[in-house]
Amino acid sequence: MKSITFRIVTTISIAFTIAISALIIIGSSITGFYSGIVVFPAAALVPIISCFYERKIISRSDDFRKRYYMTFTIINLLLVLIFIYMTFMILLVWLL
Repeated sequence: MKSITFRIVTTISIAFTIAISALIIIGSSITGFYSGIVVFPAAALVPIISCFYERKIISRSDDFRKRYYMTFTIINLLLVLIFIYMTFMILLVWLL
């Protein structure tokens, strides 16, 4: 069950990462420098790396996998909130 929740949250996080990437590129070309560009690369690596690392921990113990799924599910949920905030700020800059 934890694996399914983790995969859903990671997929949503990766989708937001792709959407934010497109918005940052468009927004930077229209309005100039966007300060979120500094934070975004580090935040974008987390869902991508967690997705790939999930495949490597199959041989680990159940306790380790449960801790991994719980930790990275929470981190990815927080990143989704950050990405939603970044989307709001990018769109707000475009409207003003």
